[in-house]
Amino acid sequence: MLRLLTDDDLDQHPDPAAVLQSWLDSPTADEILSRSEVYRAVITIRHRTLDRLLQIPADEVLSRHEPEIALQILLDRCGRSSDRWAALGAAMTFAYGEEKITFGELLDSLDDSPPPAQTS
Repeated sequence: MLRLLTDDDLDQHPDPAAVLQSWLDSPTADEILSRSEVYRAVITIRHRTLDRLLQIPADEVLSRHEPEIALQILLDRCGRSSDRWAALGAAMTFAYGEEKITFGELLDSLDDSPPPAQTS
């Protein structure tokens, strides 16, 4: 049975990251809670890690739950690279009927952007 814990409960656990991973991996998540509820719990909990966020669908991280968390990660990843910001804009045009990509896949796609042009 899947039981979502509070931050205080996780404070007492020796490996909070493992607990969060068990929520993401739980085959019963759809039977007890919606996947979106599990994602929200992982995103909003104080014990979240980047490794866990990378596994969640990008649209869940970017728009549905605490988008300011994703904003800081995107600011760090894109920095002053106009190519990465352009790649992010292109990636954000995915249709919701298409296969959903994870937040990690989205970030990886930014690394595939062409390198900045060299000036002589």
